[in-house]
Amino acid sequence: YIYGCYNLNKDILINMKKRILVIGLTERMGGVETFIYNTTRFSNKGKYEYDFLVHGTDHAVFQNEINEFYGNGNHFYFIPSFKKKPLNAIKALLLFYKNNGNKYDFVHLETGAASELVYVFPFCLMNHIKLISHSHNGGGYSPIINSVFRPLLNLYSSTKLACSVEASNWLFGSKNINKVKIINNGIDTNRFQFNEKSRKRIRKQYQLDNDTFVIGHIGRFSEQKNHDFLIKIFSEVKRLRPNSKLLLLGVGELQSSIRKQVKLMNLDKDVIFCDLKSNTQDYYSAFDVFVMPSLYEGLPVVGIEAQSEGLPCFFSSNISNLIKITDNANIIPLTDNAKKWANKIVSVSNIINSRKNYAGIVSDKGFSIESTVKELEKIYGV
Repeated sequence: YIYGCYNLNKDILINMKKRILVIGLTERMGGVETFIYNTTRFSNKGKYEYDFLVHGTDHAVFQNEINEFYGNGNHFYFIPSFKKKPLNAIKALLLFYKNNGNKYDFVHLETGAASELVYVFPFCLMNHIKLISHSHNGGGYSPIINSVFRPLLNLYSSTKLACSVEASNWLFGSKNINKVKIINNGIDTNRFQFNEKSRKRIRKQYQLDNDTFVIGHIGRFSEQKNHDFLIKIFSEVKRLRPNSKLLLLGVGELQSSIRKQVKLMNLDKDVIFCDLKSNTQDYYSAFDVFVMPSLYEGLPVVGIEAQSEGLPCFFSSNISNLIKITDNANIIPLTDNAKKWANKIVSVSNIINSRKNYAGIVSDKGFSIESTVKELEKIYGV
């Protein structure tokens, strides 16, 4: 009898869990992927459980870590890309929702493109699943396609979220701003705080002495991140401070062309391509400044992490003003040339001792991952 009651109560508790299907993870490391991983890892897994629908690949970043976090089997489903194989994608989606649609309370679509609706509609309606649409980018490559899908996305989203006003306007349109809730891109501030030992270790690894002025950037090699202009800025910095180095973390489709640009500008001894790194917190500690001249962003997670580490940061004015969380954030228009950027960058005084205080400031401003998860769980309900 007692064993039976235990099993019954256990089943009731399992059934009380909110099940959420997340669409937004890819095989690449990026800001959205990091956000999804962090919100999963800091969620209350006794009350909320996430599954992940991934398209266009057969593996996903953080797949092993998330399955290990839950410890109760596989949480990932893979389907073809709608863009590349539309018929195969439709068949896979029909089968997936037929077998799994009744499990979910919500589909959480985390994206920067309204066209991602094809992985949700009309399947949410057919299975009576509420759709949460969450915008993570302030621009994109296909504004026309985005505007075509926008009315449907607005119509069928029970909840609209965005990381910034710019991200909201891009995905939902400016006239819908009052219907959108802004959710901060929270980070693990305990992880991203300045560490002097890490600074010394990374700088030693790349043979950078104490006097070397290290500019850092973390981002995918894509048009959005504007590496071409970043290299030009660094070239001007070198004229002003010859002992400067630029560390680039990330991979992407434009990496080879940026390498060629660096070589043509005779900067190959001064620009260090670090590729992908899982210990980015150590690299922030090694940097002296962080530079991000993006063409567009929602609210970049790396910009928040850099400020949490107490770094002087230089962001393009195309990034949301919400990125100005601390007094270390500097906003520069992209209309300013590389020389103007360089002059402002070399003018900073980087006092190492003061960098330790910034993680607490970022947390107090509401950008801790704990605060973000609480906001999401209010939306999901208990």
